[in-house]
Amino acid sequence: MDFEETEDHLLIRRTVSELVREFPDQYWRERDAKGEFPREFWNKMAEKGWFGVNIPEKYGGSGLGLVEASIVIHEVARSGGGVPAADLFMRTLLFAGQTILDYGSATVKEKYLPKIAQGQLICSFAHTEPNAGVNTFDVTTSAEEKGGRYHIRGQKIWITLAHMADVIIVVARTTPKDKVEKKSEGITLFLVNGKDQHVRTSKIPGMALNTLGSNMVFFDGVEVPAENIIGEKDKGWICLSSLLNAERIATASMSVGVGELVLERAVKYAKERVVFGRPIGMNQAIQFPLAHCKMQLEAAKLMALKAAWLFDKKKDCAFEANVAAYLGAKAAFEAADRAVQTLGGMGFAKEYDVERHWRDLRLFRTAPVPEEMVLNYVGQHVLGLPKSF
Repeated sequence: MDFEETEDHLLIRRTVSELVREFPDQYWRERDAKGEFPREFWNKMAEKGWFGVNIPEKYGGSGLGLVEASIVIHEVARSGGGVPAADLFMRTLLFAGQTILDYGSATVKEKYLPKIAQGQLICSFAHTEPNAGVNTFDVTTSAEEKGGRYHIRGQKIWITLAHMADVIIVVARTTPKDKVEKKSEGITLFLVNGKDQHVRTSKIPGMALNTLGSNMVFFDGVEVPAENIIGEKDKGWICLSSLLNAERIATASMSVGVGELVLERAVKYAKERVVFGRPIGMNQAIQFPLAHCKMQLEAAKLMALKAAWLFDKKKDCAFEANVAAYLGAKAAFEAADRAVQTLGGMGFAKEYDVERHWRDLRLFRTAPVPEEMVLNYVGQHVLGLPKSF
């Protein structure tokens, strides 16, 4: 094993970091307070071609893999963009780009991948429903075929960026649950025009991702051509499984990046803040928890990179992806919580930004997969214990 990053990887880190640092804390603080999309940031990263990292060169991308995409996501998060900025890359690179690349029809690839690589399309992923989250097989959004086109009807919830999306990858049921032999059958993924008049959204006020926004989404009979099926009809679980693994790897990279950012802020404050005649960082009650955060973040980072490497090698990475998401979320949130504690009263002040990162990082202990479901997966599928739910 070679743990030394290549020159190309180091170049990616340096270049992305320099670009992100053009957008200071004040920029992200204002976007968060106003709930505004970071258009200037989006345009800058699109101009430099970073939305095409994992898209083949023939479609206008760089032709790299999930390892490189994860490095970009990590560096965007670590360099000050935080969760919202890195999340934009996850949705563009993976939810749309990687999914279409791996499972889209030739027509869909030719039509959408060049635009995604150029940053011309805002992308969203509509999976969760009011009564179906990690229990994917209970989705009720339906897609009925009529004359070679599919009419999609149903409701989704907590769909990030749906109100602005140009394209939405939608998880729908094409065969009723009670008419399939296996519970994993009957699900199909569709690429839907987010601007269609039959797609309605309603924003959900929340404590995290204010810059991007979460939505209720209603599909009122929106029509989709058969060529917009991602993968095969009724076999959507195959590509959805791959997509969810990639998502967990991305959120792990994102979490670790923001965790490193807030830890850096906490360490800086601990060195400069003097109480009772000495820097508070001299006190073990301050120093030891920060050291612990550093170790946890490093372990999570290594697991995320291993999972991305396995993904690129087309090897099974479900265990590693789940563990990376779990470790990354726990380590990053602990780092953010410790940063707030280290800064004391200033940790609650918006001008110091750690409270914003604390809010955003809390999300990943619940989504895209709750901690409890990762433990269920490891217990049942890795340790061979009886199903616990």
